[in-house]
Amino acid sequence: PAPRCVKVDSTSTTRRAKAHMLPLAAAALLSTAAVAWPDGSPAPKCGPKAARPITPTKTAAYEAAVARGSAVPSVLLCRPFDDGNVGAAARAMLNFGLSDLRLVDPTAHAQSDEAVLRASGAAPILRRCETHETAADAVADLQLVLATTARPRESRIPVYAPREAMALAAAAIARGERVGLMFGSEKNGLSNAELDAANAIVTIPTFPGFSSLNLAQAVLLVCYEWGAIAEGENQYEVARQAYDADEAAAEAEGGSGARATLGQVDSLLRFWEERLWEANF
Repeated sequence: PAPRCVKVDSTSTTRRAKAHMLPLAAAALLSTAAVAWPDGSPAPKCGPKAARPITPTKTAAYEAAVARGSAVPSVLLCRPFDDGNVGAAARAMLNFGLSDLRLVDPTAHAQSDEAVLRASGAAPILRRCETHETAADAVADLQLVLATTARPRESRIPVYAPREAMALAAAAIARGERVGLMFGSEKNGLSNAELDAANAIVTIPTFPGFSSLNLAQAVLLVCYEWGAIAEGENQYEVARQAYDADEAAAEAEGGSGARATLGQVDSLLRFWEERLWEANF
């Protein structure tokens, strides 16, 4: 008989690895302190590897993002201390075609295994990121810096929602200016000295009283708003064009365009399943 399997996820106390299907006996071995097979040979490590090669598709995406140069904003992380957050921020950047990452006085190690794993294919961004001692140094070549913070400040610089701020960023880039998106430390956000290096504040419309976001989440939300207004092809347009082409082909074949009801779909699926069981599939 096939071995019974158990699913070990990232919260398992027996093995902190991402979702893997393991035979029950192997899972029992992993729950022990000794990381070895019964014959004494070392057991292979589970989970993703930081050294795993990046796929050609992701490499091409990174190269396309780099080719955009100053036509897209840079991202500045001030005093980040969690390696994983830096990696996840790099992933969020590449999701929306950004590639220039700058770290200001970081405690985090941008090229650690944890950072590379969380980058999930965006590790080249980590390898080429710049490190600066101060925010003023990091923004020296930029004309517009938008600083993300949830805390009301006494500073008189304007405050924008992410969508408004990205419209400003797009207009500045269209004028030939360079733009930076600044984010604060996971511990206490942006300092007043760091805000002094910014032209405007971006405040994400979170629920009052519980406005603190994970650093990488904040980067993702702001980068999403950039991607929503930026010129150039995006994945929504690719998916929508494919859907429109399918609809046009269906109409050309004489279809009515009306979709089947959910009940009809369910009936068809049950019919297929019954025939497969009858055929011992």
